[in-house]
Amino acid sequence: MNKPSVYDFGIDDDSVPPIERSVDITENVPPTVVQRYFESRYATNVNDKPNQDYSVLIHSNNLCILSLASTHVLMGKTIDKIDFQVSENTDRLSNNMTGKGKRGAQIVQAGSTLCKVHCSDGEEHKILSAIPGKLVQMNSKLADTPNIMLDKPDDLGFIAIVLPQKQRFEKIRDGLLTKEQYTIRNSTV
Repeated sequence: MNKPSVYDFGIDDDSVPPIERSVDITENVPPTVVQRYFESRYATNVNDKPNQDYSVLIHSNNLCILSLASTHVLMGKTIDKIDFQVSENTDRLSNNMTGKGKRGAQIVQAGSTLCKVHCSDGEEHKILSAIPGKLVQMNSKLADTPNIMLDKPDDLGFIAIVLPQKQRFEKIRDGLLTKEQYTIRNSTV
């Protein structure tokens, strides 16, 4: 009696769809961390400069993550390097703060220079703070891989984390565009 060495279930391997096509994952997709814990707001034409547009992700604890908006003048360019020495006495990467109150943190105003971007086309652009507050952290990864600022702005390519003053927070948030307002603004421009 000949016994088959492989079980034959009568199914042609080519007739079985790959798992990606057999499972519908479009429904009930859990929200991302950003969608769950952050509110997206936008600052446009910061310092009255056209296309100086920034995304501000506001955490439930009022920390704000600043990044480039899709309409920022730098989008579509190639960055050679980012300089964090914004003045003779101010290096944004040497921001030293401690404790819950963020003692020693550099203070930034809306429109303060956070860093200078040098592009491959020879242009230099100042990256500005979209909101006032204490500079909690600059993204030091930008020094080694500057183009992540353009490729992944709301992820690894964020610019800085800023903590606005508690008593001014509501006014600052209300002065920023909502995601819907930003979308409408850009569809009419």
